[in-house]
Amino acid sequence: MHTNVEARSLSTHPAARRAQQRRLRPQGESRGLTLIEVLVTMVLLGIGLVGLAGLQMRGMQVNQGATFRSQAAFLAEDLADRMRVDLATAKARSYDGNWTAKPAATSAVWPLIADWAYRLGSLPSGCANVDTTNYPAVTILITWDDTRAITSANANLAAPATGQCLNTAAQAGNGSYVLVTELAAN
Repeated sequence: MHTNVEARSLSTHPAARRAQQRRLRPQGESRGLTLIEVLVTMVLLGIGLVGLAGLQMRGMQVNQGATFRSQAAFLAEDLADRMRVDLATAKARSYDGNWTAKPAATSAVWPLIADWAYRLGSLPSGCANVDTTNYPAVTILITWDDTRAITSANANLAAPATGQCLNTAAQAGNGSYVLVTELAAN
């Protein structure tokens, strides 16, 4: 019995002790991480987190663009409804032209749409172009400065001039919403 206990205890000689430890440990088992493995892991984790932050930022920009588009749709529908209530003034083309939150000159319809134009100012560089040339059809184009989202997607794109009311939605960097509707039945 005494010999059996001695066989199970580790030897005190260093070479014999290492040989016994190798036999006790399974063959493919690793003894720990090296500093290089830790650094590679940290670099890969850092790249992943930077990519995740970029995706989050782009998602927020797209969400803000969608918010501006829904505001523009609401404003266009609201103006069309106001014009339907005041058909005589709409037929006289008094609503036609470019509208901003702070118009350069007041017109006959300004008191009717002053609060609407104030809400148009919630869009960055918000502007509306109204055309009733083909009455009873009306075209309402609402544009706003959407360069933040556009230039983040394409860094080579030059930002458009701001502070001007555009008659077209084609200029890069501007968000736009077009409503074409009829004000009254013939």
